[in-house]
Amino acid sequence: MDKHEIRLCIIDDVDTVAQGIARKIPWAEHGITVSGTAGSGAEGLELIRRTRPHIILTDIKMPRMSGLEMIRALAAEPERQEQVKVIFLSGYSDFEYAQESVRLGAFDYVLKPFTPPQIVEVVLRARRELEEERLQAASRIELERKVRESMPYLRQEYFRLLLRSSVQPAQAQERWAFLGITMRPERLTALLIEIDGFAEAVHGLAVGEAELVRFAVHNIIQETIGMQTQGIVFREQVHQFVAIANSGPGLDTEAIAEQCRANVERYAKRTVSIGVGREAPGLAELHVSFEQARTALSYQFYTGGNCVLHYRDIERQSALTLRYDPDKETELLYALRSGNREGVQRQLHAIYEEALQLQEPPEPAMLVNLFYGLAFAMYRVVAEKLEDEERARLEARLAALKLGESGSIRLLKHDLEAIALESCAMMQQRQKSDSRQLIEQARAYIARHLLTELTVQQCAKAVHLSPSYFSNLFKKETGSTFMQYVTAARMERAKELLLEGEQVQEIAYELGYKDRPYFSELFKRHTGLTPSEFRAQHVTDAHDS
Repeated sequence: MDKHEIRLCIIDDVDTVAQGIARKIPWAEHGITVSGTAGSGAEGLELIRRTRPHIILTDIKMPRMSGLEMIRALAAEPERQEQVKVIFLSGYSDFEYAQESVRLGAFDYVLKPFTPPQIVEVVLRARRELEEERLQAASRIELERKVRESMPYLRQEYFRLLLRSSVQPAQAQERWAFLGITMRPERLTALLIEIDGFAEAVHGLAVGEAELVRFAVHNIIQETIGMQTQGIVFREQVHQFVAIANSGPGLDTEAIAEQCRANVERYAKRTVSIGVGREAPGLAELHVSFEQARTALSYQFYTGGNCVLHYRDIERQSALTLRYDPDKETELLYALRSGNREGVQRQLHAIYEEALQLQEPPEPAMLVNLFYGLAFAMYRVVAEKLEDEERARLEARLAALKLGESGSIRLLKHDLEAIALESCAMMQQRQKSDSRQLIEQARAYIARHLLTELTVQQCAKAVHLSPSYFSNLFKKETGSTFMQYVTAARMERAKELLLEGEQVQEIAYELGYKDRPYFSELFKRHTGLTPSEFRAQHVTDAHDS
C-alpha cells in the first residue's frame, strides 16, 4: 500500500447511489481514490480482488450475494487483505443485518437515507484509523528489526542472568526458544577466561588497538570452541570472557579450554588463564558451574597466568586452614617498633614459610585475608607515630591489599613486604627525629651547665634516659663521646674568655679545671696552641688588621 494513497470501492445495487457517492463527493481533496463501483455482492467481490481497496463502502441487502455474504467470502480467503475497513449501508429494517456486520468486524454502518457529509465523515474516520494502523505496523516492523539486530546482545544478557541466579526450568526453556539459541539447554559447562596482564599490555595503546586485542582473543576462543561443540562466548569484564559450551560423552571441556589457551598464545601472541567449572545438568544449575569456574580461575594467583584450572582439582582445598605461630607475628612487630629492617624481613619470611607449608595451595582469598590481617597489625603499631600524609600512604597500600589487587602470590608477598619495610623506614625516621630532639635537649643542658662539673649521669637524667643508652645515642648523633663534646665546648668558651682578656688561671678555674697545666695541655690538644700563644696570635692579628 502506498504511503499516502487510500483506495475506496463502492458497492450498491442502486446504481445512482453508487455513482452519486463516487462522483459527487470530491474524494481527491481528501486524498482518497475511488478504485471502482459494483452493483452486486458477486461483482463487488471481483472488484475487491482486483483493486484491493483499503475502504469498502457496501450495501447490506443486494441481489444474488448480499454485502454480508460478500464479506464472509472475503474473510474466508487465505490471502485476503488485512488492512481493510468495511462500512455497511443499511436501512432501519436491516437492524439485525447491521448487528451481524459488527460481528464480522465492520468498521461502522450508515443508516439510509444518508447525506454526503455523513459518508465523508465515516470514510475519513476509517482513513485515520488505517493510517494509525499503518504507523503501528511500521513501528512494530521497526521494533522487530531492532530486536533481530540486538538478538546477540539479548542472548548475552540472558546468559548473564543464568550465570548469576537459579531460574525456573520452564521459563528458561521458553526464553531459550525465543532467543533462537541453537545450543542444547542441558549438559552445559561454564569457562571464565582472563587475558593475563591486560591492563599493562594495553597501557599506552589507542582505544581501537586495545579493542582489537580483545576482539582477537574473543574470536579465537569462539572459533576454537565452535570446532568441537556448540557454545557462546561473550565479554564479562574489560579483560575477561565467559564461554558456555555444550559438554557430554566424548567431549573433554578441559582439553577444549587448553586448546583455546594454546591458540590464543599462538595466533594472538597473548596469554590467557582459564577457569573451568563442572558440568551443569541444565539451565537451572548453570550459575553453579560459573561460580566454580570463577573459583578455579582465582588459583592463577599461584601460577602467574597462561594456565587452565579445573574446579575439581581445587575444590577440596576450601577446607584447608591457614595459620602461623603468633609468636612470629609478635617478634615481627617488636622488630618493626624498633625500626629493625633485617629483623622485619627475617620474621616475614618465617611467616611465609609456615603459612605456605601446606601440600596444596590454599584458596587465594584466604591467603589475602591472612596477610591483610598481618599488614593491618603492622599499620596499627606505627599509625599513631606518623604524620597524616604517611598514614594516608599506608592506608592506600592496605586498601589495595584487601581488594586483592596484588593478583599473584609473588606480588602479594612483594606488596606485604613493601608495607612492612615502608613502615619500618617511617619508624626509623621517627626514631631519628626523636633522637635528634633528645640530643638537642642534651646540648642545651650542656651549654647551660658548661661551667659546672658535668657528668653523663646528670645529662642523661635531664633528658630522661639511662646513662648507657644516652652515651650510645649521644655518640651516634654527634660523633663524639659525652666528655669529648663537653671538653670541646669548654675549649671554645676558653677561646672567647682569652680574647676578652681574662687570665689563664682564672679561665681554667672558671671552667672547672683546678690544675692550670692540665687545662693548658687540653687547650693545646684542642687548638694546637697554648692559651698564651692563642691570645698572642689573635691579639696580634687583630692589631695587624
